[in-house]
Amino acid sequence: MRTILASLLIVALAAAAPTAPSAPTLDDAIAAIRAYAPEAMAEQGTPGLSVAITDRTHTLAIITLGYANLEARTPVTPATRFAIGSITKSMTTLALLQLHDAHRVDLNASVTRYLPWFSIDSAGKPILVHELLSHTAGLPDDYSVAPGYLYDVEVLREGHTLFTPGTAWSYSNDGYATVGAVIAALDRRPWADSLQARVLDPIGMNDTAPVFTPDTLESAATGYEFRDADRPAPLHPALVPSRVLDFVDPAGSVLSTPGDMARYLRVYLNGGVTASGRRLVSRASFDAMTRPDTYRNGRPAGSPVPMLAEAPQFYRQYGYGLAVFGNDASLGGDHVVGHTGGISGYTACMQANLTRGFGAIAMANLVEEPLHPCAIVLYAMRVLRAQSLGQPLPAPPPAPDPALVPNGADYSGRYTATDGTAFTIAGVPGRVVMIDRGQSYVCYPRATDLFWSSDPHFALFLLRFGRNASKHVVEATYGSQWFGNQQYFGPRRWSYPRRWDAYVGRYENVFWGSPDVVRVLVVKGALTLDGVQPLSPLNGDAFAVGPDVVRFDAIAGGKAQRMRVDAIDLYRVELP
Repeated sequence: MRTILASLLIVALAAAAPTAPSAPTLDDAIAAIRAYAPEAMAEQGTPGLSVAITDRTHTLAIITLGYANLEARTPVTPATRFAIGSITKSMTTLALLQLHDAHRVDLNASVTRYLPWFSIDSAGKPILVHELLSHTAGLPDDYSVAPGYLYDVEVLREGHTLFTPGTAWSYSNDGYATVGAVIAALDRRPWADSLQARVLDPIGMNDTAPVFTPDTLESAATGYEFRDADRPAPLHPALVPSRVLDFVDPAGSVLSTPGDMARYLRVYLNGGVTASGRRLVSRASFDAMTRPDTYRNGRPAGSPVPMLAEAPQFYRQYGYGLAVFGNDASLGGDHVVGHTGGISGYTACMQANLTRGFGAIAMANLVEEPLHPCAIVLYAMRVLRAQSLGQPLPAPPPAPDPALVPNGADYSGRYTATDGTAFTIAGVPGRVVMIDRGQSYVCYPRATDLFWSSDPHFALFLLRFGRNASKHVVEATYGSQWFGNQQYFGPRRWSYPRRWDAYVGRYENVFWGSPDVVRVLVVKGALTLDGVQPLSPLNGDAFAVGPDVVRFDAIAGGKAQRMRVDAIDLYRVELP
């Protein structure tokens, strides 16, 4: 009897015990990603979004949201093309590595072996081919900006490297323009034809085009950019279509669809092998592409600082045409590669987990700011990894608070200009609030001590705060205006060379179909771009801004009519 009662008790307890949750299925994972996609699209502010998710053998999901054309209310579909921007660099890399596998290019040879006309001041040190692929050559990012890339390479002879080749890392579109020139020279055909034959056709990317033309853009989503290019973007900027243009660039001119990009991801997930079983590049070349390159001292190559606020692990290490995520602790040692891209009206974000065999890409029809569409990709990769491990699926990331400033109290005080103009920053937890003319306006952080104010009287420039030696905020500038608070005890007037008055003004031009506007201002006795970037005098009419050289010329009516940044020209426009 006691045995029977014990058995009944065990059965009863088992029935009452909670059932262990079952492991999430792949369908559960895809459903979670689909549910988050509209939120991710809204956070980026893009009109349309296209997402592809794949494993090693087939496309798991294509998610399309929003509009390919806002005015016509044309929906995004799986057939809609998007520009992938700098993800093009990985395709250009594959083409070059094929030439390497055929013993037609030595990655450790000088670029001039293949381009005898290539020239840049590199302090007598040769630039090696693989250093172009890993952004370790020291070439400028965009020394010039032309619709066709060969001019951008040729004009480098006027410039200099940012550092001794092979000793540091700096992202360079010009480096990949040079790679494209090497491919074209060795293949004796245009880079675009080589890319088509060597990469797109073997993979079966039949809906992909290597260049922008009115014809290739006809089936693409309309790209959008901010309407008001002459001022910082507000929270919800007005959008206008980017121009339809011709654009050929080994660093970023490919247009593709989500289905084709899923096919492209599968090449990486299968170690460089296409769906037909063709090895696109040798295993050794594939391994070199997907592992961090090294500097000449043997250390891994990559950006020493975060490149993207929304995806700070991107570019910490870099292989050939791909970011490598081996130093991301959240991946648990998985081998992950990826890239982002942004070009005239479009942005994209891609990652592939080579260890676990899945990848995702998102493409949007909004130019680079405020965000790449990385949020949906990063979440998809976390969800897919958890599902593959049988772990609970992670919750979507919380919506970011664009006004959050944890140290908002640092900026509190009344700020007064020399002419008596003043505003107040109120001490509100987690916020920087400007009180101007009796009205309150939220200030939104754009960088450390740099804010966009929703005050319409502060619409043209960012508001920049300055600190004293004790790290206390004591001043602010808006354009050329200076304001000090009650803790400021320094000078309130500054002198500067009067010839600089000829340089002050608004300069602009159109690049890749997008307008670019820069204002030259004197702030606290220093010449600046938009009141933020200081121009350091070199000689005569030349100035340094970071690694670039700025020159003013074409003086008419006592005013410089042209501002040249390296080999990029902007022209004076008589507007505020």
